[in-house]
Amino acid sequence: MKANISLFVFLTSLLLITGCTPSNSVETHETKKENAIVIVDEKVLKIGDSEEEFSYLTGLSEEELKSYELFTKGYDTNYLQGFSPEKVILIYIHSAVIDDIEAIYSLAYIDGVPPDFDTFKEKYYKNLNISNLEIALDFRYYNSIKIKQEDSNGLLVELMVSYGTFTASTLMGLKKENDLWKIELPDLFKN
Repeated sequence: MKANISLFVFLTSLLLITGCTPSNSVETHETKKENAIVIVDEKVLKIGDSEEEFSYLTGLSEEELKSYELFTKGYDTNYLQGFSPEKVILIYIHSAVIDDIEAIYSLAYIDGVPPDFDTFKEKYYKNLNISNLEIALDFRYYNSIKIKQEDSNGLLVELMVSYGTFTASTLMGLKKENDLWKIELPDLFKN
């Protein structure tokens, strides 16, 4: 009987020792890790397949898109009269993304006499292009755009985006000129 108990204890110990060796636990861990990676990859593929290409012009109606297209043919701002400040900002940011400097020049509010196009273009690329592209990238999948403050001098529009628990926003000033909202640019654009 003592021999049977000793044998039983020995075999049980041997079983426990071989079942808990580092190589077995690593194998199990590695297998679980590989399975988790496969699941994550499948989810990423599903997300990538379901996303549509982003455009700041998505929020425009068909009629507004037609007006925008007419605007870009000759940069006649009359086609954008009646557009809300929010829509003008979206067109402005879209113009920065596609590097449409003529549209940016047309949508810029510069108090006083605006510089000629070539001077504006030079100053824009030197001082404002990078920050506009950063805004375009940072707020690509924005959650909201709304008027934050309005007074007799113009208004501020807030563009907000959330990434999980992180929320960021930026404010852009606009002023009305000839029944068209235009983006206020820094004083460095004055002649």
